[in-house]
Amino acid sequence: MVSRHLNVLIVEDSEDDVLLLKRHLRQGGYLIHCGWVDTAAALNQALSEESWDVVISDYSLPSFTAIDALFMLQKKGLDIPFIIVSGAIGEEIAVSAMKAGAHDYVMKDNLARLGPAIERELREAAMRRDRYEAEEALKESERENREISREFRALLDNIPDSLTLLDSSMQVVWSNLSTAKLLNCNPDELANHHCEKLWTDCSARGDDCPVRKSFISCQVEKAVIKANDDRTWGVRAIPISNRHGQVVSVIKMASDITRQIQLREEASRAGQLASLGELAAGVAHEINNPINGIINYAQILADQFSEDAENQEIVQEIIDEGERIANIAKNLLDFAKARPEFKKPVSAEDILAASLALTKSQLNRDGIKLIIDMNPGLPPVLAHLQQVQQVILNLISNARYALNQKYSAADPEKIFHIESELCSTPGGRLCACLFWTRELVLPRRYCPRLWIRSIPPNRVAPAPASA
Repeated sequence: MVSRHLNVLIVEDSEDDVLLLKRHLRQGGYLIHCGWVDTAAALNQALSEESWDVVISDYSLPSFTAIDALFMLQKKGLDIPFIIVSGAIGEEIAVSAMKAGAHDYVMKDNLARLGPAIERELREAAMRRDRYEAEEALKESERENREISREFRALLDNIPDSLTLLDSSMQVVWSNLSTAKLLNCNPDELANHHCEKLWTDCSARGDDCPVRKSFISCQVEKAVIKANDDRTWGVRAIPISNRHGQVVSVIKMASDITRQIQLREEASRAGQLASLGELAAGVAHEINNPINGIINYAQILADQFSEDAENQEIVQEIIDEGERIANIAKNLLDFAKARPEFKKPVSAEDILAASLALTKSQLNRDGIKLIIDMNPGLPPVLAHLQQVQQVILNLISNARYALNQKYSAADPEKIFHIESELCSTPGGRLCACLFWTRELVLPRRYCPRLWIRSIPPNRVAPAPASA
């Protein structure tokens, strides 16, 4: 027989009975480490100083009882097998002791039951410890999972993109705070709602919906969706599969890419304008040399026909037109020059005049009547010359295109009106140049006038009042 170690605490006032118990335990195959107490104080000290496998207690001692000893164990929170061994204990008292928490009772004249009782209670105590440790481990795991879930939720709620988890019936399972803000509600209010009933302004519905496609294809699906509020959304539908490979849900991630698309378009236009500027500079340079030759030869002819009034007038016309072409070439070169990184005072009249020098002949050829009403007292404007000139050229080009679309030939209403005025605002005086046409889509949509205002850096211009 293999001996087993046993730390046993005996609560007994009779030394003979203690020796009897020790001998019986050794005969049962235990290597015992035995403690012996006979008072409540000694029991309290023994329980505090050492770890015991089992407590064996007589029922009645001079200063306290087994029930008192049992309550002391319970008060300390110790789950140790407590077995009463007594020479004279009635059945009623034994039942009361068991109800109070004693694990078993053995009569002193039947110690053969003690060994099996100890074995059984040690096994059950070990099972209780294992169960308790498993429960504590489970509670700790649940606490950790709740903490991870809280942190993960906080992370998802701080993502600016809209995130929504949808089941196979297109019902919302979960959504982040950005989605709730987008739909003007609380995240909890979105659960169990059908996707298409929430995003009513979505252009991708039915079979075009990337979420539906992802459920069918079991792959990530992408789409660019235009909303009714003119915003553009980049949508990714990410499938989530179970262990059998079946898609059970899909994460819908929507990003507002309106600004990105605008920036790409602006970058493309900037590249086109840069190429146009290089082309304009090349054309102006190629024109400049021959036109200077024409002007010089015309000057020679003017000297030769100084006495001939009729030919002198023709030659002067050649010189004037040549200088006009040279001035156009100069304006093209100025427009194509690299833009300075700083602002400087410029005249609104000079900017407009330089812009019209490049476009006035086209306006005349298209039969567009140009009305210019510039305030002669306008102060200089602190601005980037080329940038403002480019804006004005674009406005003139847009107006010319719109008028030609509406009036294919000359018409009394084919009028392009340019005027200026000086505005006083709380932030100072502003020079407002107004470009407008009659009864066309652009002015009707954005007010009858388009305003160009100079503002200090890091300031926002106030919205123009409707005219």
